[in-house]
Amino acid sequence: MANRNCPNCGAPYDINLNKCPYCKTSYFDLTAIDIYNREPFYLKLKAGSMIFTSKVMIKPDALITISQDSVDCVNNMGTILSKTVKSKSVDIDIGFQSVVDWNDKNPVLYTVSYEQ
Repeated sequence: MANRNCPNCGAPYDINLNKCPYCKTSYFDLTAIDIYNREPFYLKLKAGSMIFTSKVMIKPDALITISQDSVDCVNNMGTILSKTVKSKSVDIDIGFQSVVDWNDKNPVLYTVSYEQ
């Protein structure tokens, strides 16, 4: 069993599961996929009782923006003595587009199955 630590409670969890067994935090680990190399991969998504599986690529307009706001600490002369980080944020805008590989034995856009 391969383990990682939950980003919420720190407990080890099985990477083959989708929730921490201790605090029930959901996670979505895409570290196996480099968003910039544009290699197709299979994506499986659940929508209600339906499960969609499709060969996809990351859309070329994927964007990760990291930003922070800071506050200057100044003395009575107006000289900046230090900066304090007020807030940090990460905005992740990643989309997927389906890929049909006509060289595959059975090229399909997606398959749908139903959860029992």
